[in-house]
Amino acid sequence: MSWFTHRFETAIVRHAVGSMRYTVVLLDEALHDTLPLQEHPRLRIEADVGGVPVKGAWQPSRGRWYLMLPKAPLKAAGLHPGDVVEVAFRVIAQDDVDVPTELAERLAHVKRLRAAWDRQTPGTQRGLSHYIESAKRADTRAARLQQVEAALLGTAPMPWARTRTP
Repeated sequence: MSWFTHRFETAIVRHAVGSMRYTVVLLDEALHDTLPLQEHPRLRIEADVGGVPVKGAWQPSRGRWYLMLPKAPLKAAGLHPGDVVEVAFRVIAQDDVDVPTELAERLAHVKRLRAAWDRQTPGTQRGLSHYIESAKRADTRAARLQQVEAALLGTAPMPWARTRTP
């Protein structure tokens, strides 16, 4: 795809970050100095990884940057750790947020909700959007939309807030 401005080949690998393990590709070190990684350590990008579309960020770890890959599309494409793939990507607006349709509709119609949304950072907005979008069933999506609305309006904690038990 011609709109991608950077290309390289690399292997898909498993990458440990603390106790978590992710399926990732590592950014070609030759590109480290050509990208604004110091200004934007979590550089937002749109990519094609071996035919799998990915929207995410190059994230820093131990002097390298990695891009987390979605498991289901990788599996559908028959890709596994160890496979060599072409990575093609372009840098996108750093405040880019994909808002789920049902949330976008509520934001358009409820002014207080929109104002509360606009006060959030792009990272928080992405987290809330992902929380809704990651639900598989319609009733779960609807329940999560209600949770997000309540959190934005201050009547409930953010979905990821942990409650303490004495």
